[in-house]
Amino acid sequence: MFDLVVEPQVTSVGKSESGAGVFAQIIELKEGERLIARARWASSTQAAAGVAQVLELWVSPEARRAGHGGRLMDEVTAQARAYFKSRKSSLRRVWMAVEQKEQVVARSFLMKFTFHHVGTIRELLLDEDMLVYMRTLN
Repeated sequence: MFDLVVEPQVTSVGKSESGAGVFAQIIELKEGERLIARARWASSTQAAAGVAQVLELWVSPEARRAGHGGRLMDEVTAQARAYFKSRKSSLRRVWMAVEQKEQVVARSFLMKFTFHHVGTIRELLLDEDMLVYMRTLN
């Protein structure tokens, strides 16, 4: 049985934030104490922006191709929606940056979740570009 561990909970975040910071959350999928997968996402505390960035989405090599990445992506979206709803706003966009050459599987994965390539940052990384993928939700 796999358990989702979410820290911090959206419901435990103060609603009177000044809007000058960043909210970040870690979502882990565990089997007992064993880490199966992890996602991190962040957003400005300015609710009107409605934009979340996926900073990390990782599945342990032995647990890949079992739907864990999809489960995490669904949970990131659900948590981000709850976060913006708690601030009387809505999640409009989710974006993630991936390496052009090293993360080919990640690019395919993102497209499965209706992310689209929207930009390229040339020569940011040594010998490869960084690609920006975005998902529109409204």
